[in-house]
Amino acid sequence: MDSRDLEMLLASCIHDMKNSISMILNSADQLNEPDKSIEQTNEQLANLRYEASRLNNDLMHLLGVYRIKERELPIIIDEHEVHEVLREQFLRNEILLNKSNMEFELDCDEDEIWYFDNELIGGVINNILVNAVRYSKKRIRLKARVNNQQLTIEISDDGCGYPDSMLHTPDKPQKSISYRTGSTSLGLYFAAKVACLHTKGAQTGHITLQNGGDLGGGIFTIYLP
Repeated sequence: MDSRDLEMLLASCIHDMKNSISMILNSADQLNEPDKSIEQTNEQLANLRYEASRLNNDLMHLLGVYRIKERELPIIIDEHEVHEVLREQFLRNEILLNKSNMEFELDCDEDEIWYFDNELIGGVINNILVNAVRYSKKRIRLKARVNNQQLTIEISDDGCGYPDSMLHTPDKPQKSISYRTGSTSLGLYFAAKVACLHTKGAQTGHITLQNGGDLGGGIFTIYLP
């Protein structure tokens, strides 16, 4: 990614953050309105939590991209229980998932052990989960398997899927960055860079995007050797 592409992504991300702040302020104002039903309050709380989560992720990505550019992003590879790491990300978003009426499924062997940076990989998973809440209809699945000496972590949903322009080059900026997809693109770029930091011999981590599967929506997969 050259400087011009990165500038475009950062600009669209900042615009997206501005929109999130506006939504947070609007939701806060609505919560102060009298005579609100429990359903209306819960819906506004879900919107508030969602926008706050997206804003936090955007800020983390901006910091991460800066550290990557300056070669200052620390990575600590250690042994982790995969099921517990995934469960932590579910618990982190449990309120958001419940208030958004999402059906969540965790599919992972409880005894699986792998080596990776828990904080970085957890941040990637969290970001994709939050975006999945936005674009899915009702169901989200978080799945992990070991195949061909790689840990694959897959997040799928029943939404409309990823745009065609993103499918083949998820780690690249779009030719025409829109304010609607800019933040998502920056998150995918960061996820790809985090994956690349995980290496073993000749193998290097990477990400892929697909549409379809059992749920029929988008499928994000990160591969860790």
